[in-house]
Amino acid sequence: MLFKIISIVGSLTFVSRILGYMRDLLIARVIGAGMVSDCFFVAFKLPNLFRRIFGEGAMNAAFIPVVSGVKTNSGKKESDYFFSNIFSILLVFLFIFIILVEIFMPLFIRLIAPGFYSNSDKFMLSIDLSRLSFPFVLFICLTSLMGAYLNTLGKFASMAVTPIILNITLIFVLLIFFKNEDKVLISNSLSLSLSIAGIIQAIWMYYNLRKNNSGLYLNFSFNKLFKKNRENQKFFKLLFPAILGNGAYQLNLLIDMILASTLPDGSISYLYYADRVNQLPLGVLGIAISTALLPLLSSQIKKNQLQEANESISKAVKFGILFSIPAFFGILIFSNEIISFLFFRGAFEYTDVGLTATALVALSFGLPAFIMIKILVVPFFANEDTKTPIKISLACMLINLILNLILIRDFYHVGLAISTSASAWINTFLLFYILKKRNNFSFDKSIIKVCLKVFTSSITMSILTIQIHKMFLINLSEYSFFNTNFALVVCIIFGIIIYIATLYILGIKEFEIDKWKNQKKKLN
Repeated sequence: MLFKIISIVGSLTFVSRILGYMRDLLIARVIGAGMVSDCFFVAFKLPNLFRRIFGEGAMNAAFIPVVSGVKTNSGKKESDYFFSNIFSILLVFLFIFIILVEIFMPLFIRLIAPGFYSNSDKFMLSIDLSRLSFPFVLFICLTSLMGAYLNTLGKFASMAVTPIILNITLIFVLLIFFKNEDKVLISNSLSLSLSIAGIIQAIWMYYNLRKNNSGLYLNFSFNKLFKKNRENQKFFKLLFPAILGNGAYQLNLLIDMILASTLPDGSISYLYYADRVNQLPLGVLGIAISTALLPLLSSQIKKNQLQEANESISKAVKFGILFSIPAFFGILIFSNEIISFLFFRGAFEYTDVGLTATALVALSFGLPAFIMIKILVVPFFANEDTKTPIKISLACMLINLILNLILIRDFYHVGLAISTSASAWINTFLLFYILKKRNNFSFDKSIIKVCLKVFTSSITMSILTIQIHKMFLINLSEYSFFNTNFALVVCIIFGIIIYIATLYILGIKEFEIDKWKNQKKKLN
């Protein structure tokens, strides 16, 4: 069951990431890395922060355990009612929140991008773009809630499609303005299209709710809406800590953006492009595994199937190790080539490639930790414990801030990326330690074996791939854009083959399909 869900969510997320790459390629092509792109990425970051925390974390973490209990104890009709009530409360709250933020946007921009205030043009453009993009928050948060409810019904594909809708909308706008040289006009159009995409996503999720015979009844009666209810109270008690507990990585990136706004033009853009590359494995693996694990784990815990729950956690950790370690080595070896292949064209210049690649290397060191955090917070949330992850994430945010202030002086934007990776590893080790100490997670010795085999395979892959790349470069008649990129693609393909072959020789038996099938039969 877990393998099937990860496959569905992971494949759709992978399609979304490819489209996201095409989107970022076009953004780099038309607005590059500079003042306008920095302003746009600040405006893009604000609603995106809420999307990643709510859509890929806190909403699922708080809502799924509660609604699963309601559905198990009282049936689907009551779970529909609970879902509708939470939806109505969020709609009212978010509508008021967005109006307030739109009014006080200048103050908000000054808080998250203090370095822009000294440049009036940069400051005002950031305000204008943020006001256009921020309504996206309303639609994506409601979309996330609808997706979380469908997940509890075993329907994962519809929510995984929503990022695809967003990327297609932005790509469409970028293609319209592809030959336009007015960067301000393009950035305004992109910001507005973000909110339009949010509307389309919400309509898509509502259609899927109706398709699966799930009731959504809006209720705006103040007495009924805010009437004290045990399930509602439990949801909000879990929600607010989960926002910080599951969004540590995103909040660390927000801190990075605040400090990067004080650096030279382009610094925010370098971090954005580096993070986008790092997000490909993080999004496909971390989000897919955590999305698949939470409903399964919540159901197992509600049914007191503790051994099965422990096995599910172990398998999820092994999956994270199996894919994150080779992804880290690949990015580490070919960071400069990857950034050049993806973005070196149009307004994105050669100096931008080097500055972005160094940030990518720093972020890649934290990639396995970022994925593990996504997995390790799930057992806490499934047990309706959001206080522990929030305490850990707040401590790590403080560590991140201290490291930022130390490293930014000498390493500029790269120092910010180093701090983010370091704090992520501390977060991971603390989550592991507390899970083991509380006996919520029994550390399976096979995880160590998998880790050693994966490291051996990854190092073998790296050594051989470097030699293949050197051989290509020696035999190339000229270092043209096509030839160097062709060499990179070939090396990536060979690297994957070498990694899989080495794993096969070493014997990774933990992921045999028969075992997944047996687990599925057992759960059914």
